[in-house]
Amino acid sequence: MISGLEKKEINQDNYAENLIKNSDLIPEYLDGLLSKNETFRYNCFKMLFTVSEKKPDIIYPYWDFFIDHLDSKNNYHKMSAVSIIANLTAVDSHQKFEVIFNAFYDNLKSEKTIVPIYVVKSSTRIIGSKPHLEEKITNLLLNIEQIHPGKQIELVKAAVVESFSNIFERSSKKDEIINFVRNQLESSSPKTKKAAKQFISKWCQDE
Repeated sequence: MISGLEKKEINQDNYAENLIKNSDLIPEYLDGLLSKNETFRYNCFKMLFTVSEKKPDIIYPYWDFFIDHLDSKNNYHKMSAVSIIANLTAVDSHQKFEVIFNAFYDNLKSEKTIVPIYVVKSSTRIIGSKPHLEEKITNLLLNIEQIHPGKQIELVKAAVVESFSNIFERSSKKDEIINFVRNQLESSSPKTKKAAKQFISKWCQDE
């Protein structure tokens, strides 16, 4: 176990910088993602996620580790994989993400809420790295009601609206997105309704 990461209060920047300088420690952090110690596991994830944002190139060689977790029965493992894979698309010059695109977005079909929400939120980063996938991803998000079978679909739609707000300026499907968001003004979820109002205020003031 990596010393100190079992504590709830840690100096995140120090650990992240140390991991960047000593990338040979990455396998130990990957092992930590499988730990039964929840605090230790979460801290390992935070460090790997932070480094995958700042220096994705040193995490990219471990791409297959995260791919193996996409179909895990453990939602925590899936969530970790989704979040970090999205960051790694920034350096994915070998187009590995395109190969696993369907497996990645099949997680929208999960009856649970947490993993689909992470997939939706991660889409902003993926589109930023791979703009040629924008239309394909947007189509999936526009059809989230038909894809996601869970009872908390309204919460998932809140994440969709927030992601649409982040990608709207570069989107090729502005009209479809606006129609989707307007429909959420009648959502039964206060969070979704609020997100829709914020979107309209930000992007539709000239209408």
